[in-house]
Amino acid sequence: MTSARKKISAAPSWLGLSEDRQSFLFIPERAEVVRRIFELAIGGMGSYAIANYLDARKIPPFTQSDSWDHTTIDYMLRNRATYGEYQPKSFAGGHTKGIPQGPPVNDYYPAVIDKQTFERAQTARRQNLASRGRKGSDLANIFAGLTTCGYCGNEVVLHRVANLQVLACEKVLDGNGCSRTAWTYRDFEVTVFAFLTHPALLERLQGARRNKLLTLVDKVADLLNKQEQHYATRVEIALLLKQIVTQLVLHSAGAIESPRLPSAQISKDVRGRFLEIRLWDGRLDKYRSVL
Repeated sequence: MTSARKKISAAPSWLGLSEDRQSFLFIPERAEVVRRIFELAIGGMGSYAIANYLDARKIPPFTQSDSWDHTTIDYMLRNRATYGEYQPKSFAGGHTKGIPQGPPVNDYYPAVIDKQTFERAQTARRQNLASRGRKGSDLANIFAGLTTCGYCGNEVVLHRVANLQVLACEKVLDGNGCSRTAWTYRDFEVTVFAFLTHPALLERLQGARRNKLLTLVDKVADLLNKQEQHYATRVEIALLLKQIVTQLVLHSAGAIESPRLPSAQISKDVRGRFLEIRLWDGRLDKYRSVL
């Protein structure tokens, strides 16, 4: 990047200037943060969750603010400058955001990510993989996007019954049938962790998948033993899960579905409940509640 015609003042926040002020250079620590933000987005995290994660990890914002703002994250994820594109704009007439002038210029900036990564992030955002509860200070459901109902195949989502968080079939919550049973979230999370941290599973996996599982085991241990970075650890576990597990199928009423009236109360933690776990190796395992 050595052209003197470049508009140096338009440099994104992760780029600096060369000594002769004629080209752009990465600010290394900021470039890594941008790449991490895209990784989190592709993993299904929303802008609120990403901002909370960065704050939990005490990663300094690119502005004078003391904390990350979700609008900054959202803008960065939409910014085509991340893969090098520059859109000339006119600010005549007091337009603060500018009006596009002419076609965009490719390879204007050094690319901090490639275009494929950018497009994958846009796809993830459109699919709205961030589950309910991710705007707060805790990641309520680390299994979002992985859980389905073993009876009807619909998505299983986080729901609150009285003072408990449970996982229940969407059809149940919509009053459209299926088994009116649910699995309390804490029980389900403990059960999945028990399966994934079992030594026998490590013996089955090889290569990169095994390494990711080892990392997951360490993160689960951190979650149980440490409190100061609770949120950030849950985010990292959620991302690792999507790289190890492809599907979690809940049979919250056990082997035989128990049809009930749409007005019936939702039963929680029915005896005999189990889940089927499909890993990236293609194998499907059945595992019963450990509580």
